[in-house]
Amino acid sequence: MPSDAAKEAESAQQLEQVRTLLLGKDNSRITDSLRKDARKIVAEVITEALHDRQQKDNSVDKVLQPFVEDSVQTSVAHNREQMVTSLYPIVGSLVRKSVAAFLSDFMEKTNQLIENSFTIKGLTWRFKARQTGVSYAQYAASQTFVYRVEHVFLIHRETGLLLNTVPLGSENKSDADIVSAMLTAINDFVGDSFLTSDDQLKEQLQSVSTENFNLLIKPGPSALVVAAVTGNPPQSISDQLQLTVENIHSLYLEDLNNFNGDNQQFGKTDGLLRDCLLSEQKEALTSKQKTPWFAWAIVLLILLYSGYKGVNWLKTSQLHDKIMQLDSQPGVIIKQLEIDNLKAITLDVLRDPNAIELTDWLNSNALNAAHFTIIERKYYSLDIPILHQRIERINNTYPGVNFTWQNNLLVLSGTLNLTKTEQLLNTLGLAGFTVGNNLNTAQLQLATSQPNADTQQVKQQLANEIIGRIAALQLNFPVAVETITPEMQLTLKRLYQYIQQLEPLAQTLNLNFGLLVLGSSDNTGNNSTNLTISLQRANNAADVLQQLGIDKTKMFVLGLGQIDINDITNSARTVMFNVILTNND
Repeated sequence: MPSDAAKEAESAQQLEQVRTLLLGKDNSRITDSLRKDARKIVAEVITEALHDRQQKDNSVDKVLQPFVEDSVQTSVAHNREQMVTSLYPIVGSLVRKSVAAFLSDFMEKTNQLIENSFTIKGLTWRFKARQTGVSYAQYAASQTFVYRVEHVFLIHRETGLLLNTVPLGSENKSDADIVSAMLTAINDFVGDSFLTSDDQLKEQLQSVSTENFNLLIKPGPSALVVAAVTGNPPQSISDQLQLTVENIHSLYLEDLNNFNGDNQQFGKTDGLLRDCLLSEQKEALTSKQKTPWFAWAIVLLILLYSGYKGVNWLKTSQLHDKIMQLDSQPGVIIKQLEIDNLKAITLDVLRDPNAIELTDWLNSNALNAAHFTIIERKYYSLDIPILHQRIERINNTYPGVNFTWQNNLLVLSGTLNLTKTEQLLNTLGLAGFTVGNNLNTAQLQLATSQPNADTQQVKQQLANEIIGRIAALQLNFPVAVETITPEMQLTLKRLYQYIQQLEPLAQTLNLNFGLLVLGSSDNTGNNSTNLTISLQRANNAADVLQQLGIDKTKMFVLGLGQIDINDITNSARTVMFNVILTNND
């Protein structure tokens, strides 16, 4: 007969076989079924579960808060405009309430600070704080509060590294690291020096106390929660620390066990640690409600100063805008405007000699010139009103010439001899007028200075004089350069003016003329290169003349190549001009 033990073993084995057949190996059938319907099952109870857990220990808010904050930050970073649009209807109310709360808190703190600083009690507190070697703020807190948690630390138990810290105010992070290191060292000393005889577990500190300061320590399996408290801490603080350390181990146990020195993941524990920032003010202070006259006085002074600065800024801005209207005057450019105050103004301008006087403009705009330090520099403006003024002055010097404007183009007509014509063109050039840009001289005729003399002979002399002046013109190039510079363009414009003067003379003398454009080079390169660059220089000059209005059929372009001279100067790298006259007969 099998024994009872054998029967029980056989029965257990049979039962296990039945369980395997029904549930599968390692309950796989139940596990698979739950995984298949997990989402549906959780969806049916998640709301009630969150409600029940929140009612139990308020842990849902603490867990969800970091995720909500991260989500808001991500939304702001990627959908800023949408977030602004959504928050716009409530921003105004939030700002008003925030400002009101700030002012109320500011006045209360200011009044308290003044009362505690400029009274016998405040001075006594400062003296005692210096005697005890603590800061005035800490000593004042110990006298003002029954107790107040100043700082909460979360420390890794095994390594002693600081995981997170939440101060009551703004404190240096390095102080928290120092406290963490100190507590770890003291704990290690106590644990190594005092061992229990039963289980050989190390002893752990529960508190560290001074006259006005206490450190309450709540250890957990993997982390410590430490509270720095001023005053006499009640049992409620210890209870809250215990609850916090339990919640942290419940939510972050895996992170604590796998801690490798990176405390970033523990930044989300701020909400849990902040629950430990408890305080209780002394009744003598809370019951005594005083009107914060000192605070109101300071706020009033701040408001008055802000109002004064605001009005001054507004007046300065209006004055700046008014003075900047000077920049729109023809021939005036404001380089810099500095307004130190309403009666100390520095004005740095460029002004054309024909522009309005600055003092006249200031007086006409009701601005006191005595308040201005004016730095004035001369320049020639090309503004149309300024050009008109210059022409009026030049017109009086040349009564035989008519000056007319056609769409901002100055047209000259009438008769002048060659010398006067050159003087006029030079004067106009200095005044900002150039042929082909804003000056037309096609209607200006040359006149002889000797009307009774032989007309043909005089015209021939004039033509020869113009040809001689053309032959005297020359373009000088740097080494290996073939482009036409702005200075060369001015020379070509003068050549164009000479051609304009020569053309009617040639017609009256029954002559045809052509313009030789001769390019040359020095002997610094080979012959082929020198020939090419000399021809290119001549062609570039001919192109500019064609753009100015000279018929290309009347120009003959030649490249002379290199000119062998002993002293190589710019005179060898030139473009020269010459006029060829032929009879029409």
